[in-house]
Amino acid sequence: MSIFRGEIDEGEAEEVDEHDIESHPDLMDPDWQRHAEKEAWTGLRRQHRRARWRRRVVIGAAVVVVAAAAGVYVWQRGTRPEEIAGPASAPATTAPAPTDLPASAKVDLTRPFDNTPARNWAEGIAGLTVPAPAKVGSFSAKQVGDAQEQVKHAIAVAHFDRNTIEGHRPDAYIGLFAPDARAELQANPTAYVVYLADGTRLLPVPPRMTGTMTVRPGEAGELVLHVTYVVAYAFDPGNRGVEGPADLEPFVRVEADYIVRGGNAWEPGSRGLWLGDFRGFYTSVSCDDQKAGRLGPAFHDPTFTGPSLTPQPGQFDPAKPVPEKGNCLP
Repeated sequence: MSIFRGEIDEGEAEEVDEHDIESHPDLMDPDWQRHAEKEAWTGLRRQHRRARWRRRVVIGAAVVVVAAAAGVYVWQRGTRPEEIAGPASAPATTAPAPTDLPASAKVDLTRPFDNTPARNWAEGIAGLTVPAPAKVGSFSAKQVGDAQEQVKHAIAVAHFDRNTIEGHRPDAYIGLFAPDARAELQANPTAYVVYLADGTRLLPVPPRMTGTMTVRPGEAGELVLHVTYVVAYAFDPGNRGVEGPADLEPFVRVEADYIVRGGNAWEPGSRGLWLGDFRGFYTSVSCDDQKAGRLGPAFHDPTFTGPSLTPQPGQFDPAKPVPEKGNCLP
């Protein structure tokens, strides 16, 4: 199922309006004084929160041991990527996007990505650029095309499928892999798929994505599909005041090798899709949720503060290396 077709209930958000005390027409009114007191406290919170730049964390390099596999992938029955992500719509604007998340900026909850690097990214799996199928090594153009669709489907399930991200059920993702590859994925599924944090929900706005896929031959009977991409999510802040998009929009950066193995060199149980090198990096997340293997927005941390960290080029640009260091502290 798609998370883009209205299944997620819309939350209502309240914005904290700022007022100029000196221009208020009735400084002595008791109701206004109570209001001004509240605004002063909001301003104090803002100063503390601006000391935080954003939450980032690295999962580091997770290398899945690749065992023997044979046979070229044949589509399993189930939901295809376009059915998971829904029809992609063009971004609302083509103006140049920011290269980083601003420390403070207006957030329109109906267009939450406007002041972020994801402003012009496509919705869902449509944001992953895939080359035209062509013969690679011993794999025909058709076999390469099938493998590309298989990997697109796996990424769509990992990041956009409601049963996976909201229901915390990794079966649809793990079931796409060769039988001999599944046990290792099952042991730690949240290293590879997204689980939204309990008590949170996304805004009724599709996540945005940008990235590329390249294809190369591996060892005998192997096809390596390298993907590098970033996915941006927008969480519903409810009645919380937010200072900018970094408060409610985590970015998930992934670089991975998906490997399809075929040919008589591989045992039947090892034929199909495997996961090779896998690295991830998270920006503007709840550190408490991340430690629990969940994806949550920065505002979901009880303290809602954190240390600053110099922006790193690869966190929003899949053409650059994945950052090595994050700032989610123990």
